[in-house]
Amino acid sequence: MGPENDDNTDYETSKGHKGGYQGVRVEGEFWKDEWIHHQRKSIRVRRDQNDTLPNFVVETDGTRMNAASLNNEDIGRWLWFRSGVVNELLSYRGFFLEWYTAETGAIHSTSGYRIHFGVNSSDFITVYAYDIARLEAWEQHVWAGHNTAPDGKVSSELLMSQVKAKPASTHAAETMLFECTKLLEAGFHNEYGIKLFSQDISDTNFFKDISRFSSKDQTSLLRLAKEVIRFFSERLNKEQLRKLSTHKDKEKLGSNKLLESILADKVGNDKAREIFGVIAGVYDMRNGDAHQTSSKIGDALKLAGIDENRSYLRQGEQLISNFGQSIWWIGKLLFGES
Repeated sequence: MGPENDDNTDYETSKGHKGGYQGVRVEGEFWKDEWIHHQRKSIRVRRDQNDTLPNFVVETDGTRMNAASLNNEDIGRWLWFRSGVVNELLSYRGFFLEWYTAETGAIHSTSGYRIHFGVNSSDFITVYAYDIARLEAWEQHVWAGHNTAPDGKVSSELLMSQVKAKPASTHAAETMLFECTKLLEAGFHNEYGIKLFSQDISDTNFFKDISRFSSKDQTSLLRLAKEVIRFFSERLNKEQLRKLSTHKDKEKLGSNKLLESILADKVGNDKAREIFGVIAGVYDMRNGDAHQTSSKIGDALKLAGIDENRSYLRQGEQLISNFGQSIWWIGKLLFGES
C-alpha cells in the first residue's frame, strides 16, 4: 500500500462548542483491496468432498472406515471411544454435557448437534457412527483421537433409546445429586424461610465440573471429591444455619456440622451421624487431594462408600451417587421429601 500521503488518506475536522461535558470523538476507516485465492474446494457452499476427514476403527481386527463412508443415517454401526473424549470436548468453549438416563447423555456441540452417547459395561463411550460423521471436520478429529477398537457391547441403555425407542427409566448419579440439592434448598426456603446456599450455580457449570468422567485415577478421584464439596458444603450459608442450630458450640462448627446438628435435633445424633457419614468421607477425600501421602485416604474412601475394586470411572460415579443419596435422606428426614 505504500507510505501514507495525501493521495491515499483523507480526513475531516470541525470545531464547535456544546455545553456540558467536553469530550473528543475520533473516527477512522481503513480500506484495503486484496485478492483471496481459493483452495480449489468449496466444502460449505458447493459441498465438495472433504479429503481431510479422519478414519475410524469399526471392527475388533482394526478395520477402519473413512468418515465420509459413515455419513449415512442408516449405516447401522456404532463407534467406541475412550471416556477421556468427554473431558476434552468440555474443555472447548460452548460445549456442555447433559444426562438422559443413568448410562446415556449428550454432548452439546457448537456445530448445533447433540452427540447422543452411552457408557457400556467396559467403561467405553459408544456413539452411533452417523452422529460423529456429520460433525465438523475438526470435531471429528477430536473424537478420532480417542477412538478405539470395539470393546464390550454397545451401551444397553443407548440401544434401548436408539433401536427399541424405549429409553430406560433410570437417572444419572450426576442428575440425582443436582436435583436432590435443589429439593433440599427449596425445603429450607419453604420450611424456615432461609437461603440454604450463599451463592447459586448453573446446571451447565455443575455438569461440566462434576462428572464420573473426571475420575481417571486416584488423584483425579480426589479432585472430584473436592468439586463435590465445593458444590455443596462450601456453598452452605453458615450464618443462616447458625440461626437454626441449637448446638451449644454452633459458633465454632463448620457448615457440614451445622447442618448435621439441625438434622440431629429432629432424628437424633446417631441417625444424623449415619446420614452424614458419606459427606464426611468425601470431605476427607477432598483433603486427601492436597495430602496424597496421607494414610487416611483409605479410611475416607471406605467412609464415603467407595468400592476400590471397581474402575475409577465407576468409583467416581459411586462417589457422586452416594453423596446425592445422603442429601436426599437429609431432605427426606427434615421435610418428608420423596
